[in-house]
Amino acid sequence: MSRIARQYLETSFFHVMVQGINKEYIFKCERYINRYLQLIQKNINPKTLDIIAFCIMNNHAHLLIQIQDIKELSRFMQKVNSIYAKYYNYMENDRVGYVFRDRYKSEPILNKSQLIPCVKYIHHNPVKANMVSKESDYKYSSYNLYVQKTNIIKKSVFTKEDLELICNQEISYQEEFIDVENDIETVINSAIKEFIIQEDIKVFEIFQKDDILKKLIKYLKTIKNIKYTQIMKSLDITKGTMDRLKK
Repeated sequence: MSRIARQYLETSFFHVMVQGINKEYIFKCERYINRYLQLIQKNINPKTLDIIAFCIMNNHAHLLIQIQDIKELSRFMQKVNSIYAKYYNYMENDRVGYVFRDRYKSEPILNKSQLIPCVKYIHHNPVKANMVSKESDYKYSSYNLYVQKTNIIKKSVFTKEDLELICNQEISYQEEFIDVENDIETVINSAIKEFIIQEDIKVFEIFQKDDILKKLIKYLKTIKNIKYTQIMKSLDITKGTMDRLKK
């Protein structure tokens, strides 16, 4: 994406997300993740651009970027992603073709009430995808840099109280930010596996018995906090069926 509505051009902060083409695991091992992080660090111009938070997942990455000039965001992302794409294609036995889905997605963070939840959202991605049980267990995000109060992450935009909120894993964020479909699919698939084990049933029984399907939907909604629309898409059921089973 990179056309940004004119009314957002005054903001200094952007939440950016890049994703692998066809949901490909373009950050599937530590070597690839470290290379992407190195490119980010190498191409930062501290006078015009800074990374406030990051999280590198298997098939996508989240960055919270502070900029002085909107043009710098596009230049930075284009340079980092183009160099990484060449590296990735070379490492994957001279793979050819696109590496990233689109250029990147971005959304403006317009005020501080959005800024702190956005940092927490970015750090929470591995937990939401059931990769780790808590943010501090994940190596490839900026969460532990905040905990350690390292200078790698620019803290001047936050007060001491802000940092305490960011590092408090008990306090959840309330707003929704840029997401990727694969995150939700991972969460739902993992939850379904848990449900099958918990109920001691076979997969086919879910779709053969309405009472089991109804119980699964309730489990996904009430226990895992998954939206009905996402459940419908994942289970491939119609709105009419969902409305009937919700009763």
